[in-house]
Amino acid sequence: MKDVKEKNASGRSNRAQTQVGIRTQQDRSAETHDKLIKAAITVLGKRGYANFTTSAVAATAKVSRGALQYHFHTRDDILVAARDHVAREMDLVWTPEELLSHPVEARLRMIIGHYWKMIGSNAYIAALEVRLYERFDRAMHKTLLARMNEMTAQRNHDWALAFVDTGLPEDELMALRLYMLDTLRGITLRRIEQGPKVDVTRQIELLTEMLIGRMQLKNNQA
Repeated sequence: MKDVKEKNASGRSNRAQTQVGIRTQQDRSAETHDKLIKAAITVLGKRGYANFTTSAVAATAKVSRGALQYHFHTRDDILVAARDHVAREMDLVWTPEELLSHPVEARLRMIIGHYWKMIGSNAYIAALEVRLYERFDRAMHKTLLARMNEMTAQRNHDWALAFVDTGLPEDELMALRLYMLDTLRGITLRRIEQGPKVDVTRQIELLTEMLIGRMQLKNNQA
């Protein structure tokens, strides 16, 4: 009986060690995958699409070419993953219910600040590099467009819920959201042209004030 208990205990111990080993290997794989995506974004931001190479990505991530090819079979695979990663970084960190607990002005400042943190970054410039390329690649364009449309639909829905108390019709809320994003993207293009040190604080504040005024005007009329 004692031998059986010891054997069972030994078996459980071996299984536990195996599971720990599997989890560690999975964790390492996930870390390498994430490291490669971030390295791809760095290379795109520094070199642009024209000078983007998988060998530069592997060198930046400090992994072997074999490890890169294990995670991303083709150059396009890692480009898609990089753009997808940047897009998902723009997801809001608050639920519509959490946003509604703040005044309209505070809500808008929170959201615009969050979006500008990403749109005004080098990572977003890297995503633009992919965007400028993929419009000529039908397969990649189809893949990314489907993902972007899915994200946009969810974000539009959350935006409408977050500002449901303004009394604005949904189509106007969507127009304001697009105006916000288009303006922030335009400001990013200015920074690309004039350099990252150009001060765009006033432009972002004007955008914020315009949106606050439009939403609060409807609220006051109600």
